[in-house]
Amino acid sequence: MPSVTIERDEGEGKYVQIRGTEPRLANLTIDGVNTPSPESGVRQIKLDAIPADIVESVEINKTLQANMDPDGIGGSVNLVTKTAGERPTINISGMGGYTPIVNGRGLVETAGTVGQRFGANKRFGALIGGTYDWNGRGIDDLEPVPDIAKFTDGSTARYFESIDVREYRYYRSRWGLAGSVDYKPSDGSTIYVRGLYSDFKNNGDRWVYSLTDNTPIFNPLKPNQFPNGIQLQGSNGCSIDSNKFLSDGVTPNPDYGNESCTGVPSFNSQIRRPDYAIGSILLGGKHVLTTTWFAWDASVARSSQVGQVGDRTASLNADGLATSSCQYDLANTKNLYEPQWTPACFTEAYTNQSNFPLHRMQVNHGLTAQLNLQFSGAGAKRYHLGSHLSTIEIGGKFRNAHKFANTFTDNFSPSGTGTPLLLSQFPNKLTNNNYYNGAYKLGPNPNFFDIYSAFLADKSANPNNYSLKEDTSSQFDLIEKVSAGYVMNSTDFNKIRLVAGVRFEGTNLDTVTPVFDANNNFIGNTKLNGSYVKVLPSASLRFALKNDTNLRLVYSRGFSRPDPQNIAQAVSIDNTASPILVGLGNPNLKPETADNIDVLFEHYLNPFGVITAGYFYKNLTEPVVTHQFVNVTTGNFGGATCSTTTKCTVTQPVNAGSAWLNGFEVAYLQHLTFLPGGFAGLGISANYGYTASRTSFGPDFSRTDHPRLVRNAPHTWNVSPTYDRGRVSIRVGLSYNAQNIAGYGDGTPGPFGDNYFYPHLQFDAQGSVKMTRGLSFVMYGLNINNEVFGFYNGSPQYMLQREFYKPTIAAGVRWSPLHEK
Repeated sequence: MPSVTIERDEGEGKYVQIRGTEPRLANLTIDGVNTPSPESGVRQIKLDAIPADIVESVEINKTLQANMDPDGIGGSVNLVTKTAGERPTINISGMGGYTPIVNGRGLVETAGTVGQRFGANKRFGALIGGTYDWNGRGIDDLEPVPDIAKFTDGSTARYFESIDVREYRYYRSRWGLAGSVDYKPSDGSTIYVRGLYSDFKNNGDRWVYSLTDNTPIFNPLKPNQFPNGIQLQGSNGCSIDSNKFLSDGVTPNPDYGNESCTGVPSFNSQIRRPDYAIGSILLGGKHVLTTTWFAWDASVARSSQVGQVGDRTASLNADGLATSSCQYDLANTKNLYEPQWTPACFTEAYTNQSNFPLHRMQVNHGLTAQLNLQFSGAGAKRYHLGSHLSTIEIGGKFRNAHKFANTFTDNFSPSGTGTPLLLSQFPNKLTNNNYYNGAYKLGPNPNFFDIYSAFLADKSANPNNYSLKEDTSSQFDLIEKVSAGYVMNSTDFNKIRLVAGVRFEGTNLDTVTPVFDANNNFIGNTKLNGSYVKVLPSASLRFALKNDTNLRLVYSRGFSRPDPQNIAQAVSIDNTASPILVGLGNPNLKPETADNIDVLFEHYLNPFGVITAGYFYKNLTEPVVTHQFVNVTTGNFGGATCSTTTKCTVTQPVNAGSAWLNGFEVAYLQHLTFLPGGFAGLGISANYGYTASRTSFGPDFSRTDHPRLVRNAPHTWNVSPTYDRGRVSIRVGLSYNAQNIAGYGDGTPGPFGDNYFYPHLQFDAQGSVKMTRGLSFVMYGLNINNEVFGFYNGSPQYMLQREFYKPTIAAGVRWSPLHEK
């Protein structure tokens, strides 16, 4: 589908993007039910948390009308689960695969579905399906920090301040169940129950060596200390002591003006144990009478996340080294995307590991979850407006959503007493001689649990060796109540169909958030509330130009609610600063709103095929930005009271600024059955989307230019040749996303410019061959071209991250005995 792409991360599809809008501006439902995100602080659902095999189809709407949820500026995605069809269903499949990364990683996939309709008139239907997969992925990842160096002769060059050499090893497991039961008490009447549950354990291990450049910098206080020193726009591991006096303010500082290079390496080992769960149950019915119909449903949906992406982390720094000789090696950097470092870097990091004492042990705890209760109903009446058939539809919905996070982090730091734990005590447990295709040597990687077990034993025997600092700043509690009603009318005027309506949607918010002082000590909770009402008109005209050609004109207004992290973030207070610094969420935030105009053309081809083209325009108002209010003289924020004598600076998300987005899209789909012989099995699906956008920042930004919207790629396209002939079915896919902004910087093309995603072109393929008795051989390849994923600042040479996953190849069998002819 044109202008629909998948944002990928960690080698898998994660979020849907529609028409160049970021993932949070798309609304995802399951069987029409608003399903909460398992992640804390956001609304969008991770697609990799839901097994694909329990989904029958995906419905994507790019335009809105009054009887649709408006919470999707970009569009809406509905995952439709499987139901019993007229024919009995039995499907069983099993596959195995391999990815040639981190010494080779395997995968296993199994799925099964059974369903049937019962009774003389097949009025009762039941279906259940399940799936399980285990996926051993890996990631080779480099994350340097770019800069520009100026040399003594006045020349400049790209430089790097530091680099992370990262290795990831995943062992993900995913399982899910989906089922449905329906009963047809009469023709035109159906009552149904649908349920879904999925669990995704995104388990993995991470090892990181951080190297810092220690190339001497120019010292204006002592120019002769390093006469060939470089000048950086940022900073590296070298610093100049500019304090003339010691801390007493009287005694002269003997090191004043001296430059030292102390950017020593560090290492951390981390385990990742996030467990994402999503479940929903839907009870509903639809009843069609002679001139009327009515539908109703009630649903419960819950999602949760137990454990964190960084569940536990052991950090060890080379504090045993007073200085470092590690430097970025400009002369030996031959590949633009593989910055080289001097041998001293790897000697300090990989060889002399007795210099690495334990610096911190971080342990995350707790749960984040959301429970949605939803009820909706609608009815329609057919009537005649003069001689024209019309339908008026009225409906409403109520949803109560409760989201909370009781997560917290224990930070254990050595107190300086006792014998430190050293990195050299722990043996290497992972070797990868082909890391980054041999461009870098990977250091020793101990097992996290070896370090953690030694830490627990030491803490138990010597509790005074460690100090504990607990961080509860991620906690919040949010209740959101949504009430909606709409009226919509459709009328057919010969070759013209007019649909017009209006939706009213009100939202009430209640939040409870913790309050922290300057030392991050908990000092209490604060309760806040807010509300808003949105009026959302829509209208569409469809012109039947010919029997096989239509033109549609659509206007609609949609919105995107603020993320929970903006509504209910913790309150932080620094009473030691002048003015007092306050940070807090904003339950009075309004949703970002868009007025949308769409022009859509579609022409159906014979034999089977379609050509579509469209233009779209979105005017966005009231986006959420973070604003700093200075010289605040009123208000009580937890333990801080602002007044004319005690002023505050308050940082808070607010609605400010504006933006627009427009573009066009074209698509071509056809089965080429008119071709001779075996070529008649060929088909083609191709589409292209172009978008342009412009933002006007709010008052808290120093920039006066108008960059593109975040996540707004100017070019996206998909090309998929197909072949279906006899027992053979083949699909090949090429998907492209151009570079797009991930976050705003200073707007220049240099190392401190806007942060971009690299362009992404991925090649996938799948095929099947029917054998006998319903048995088919199935095979697929993902990321066959080993495309890079990563980020850069300003322009591609200023890389911040470039990671590779290698291709995945899998094969297996599928058994569908009841489909055998």
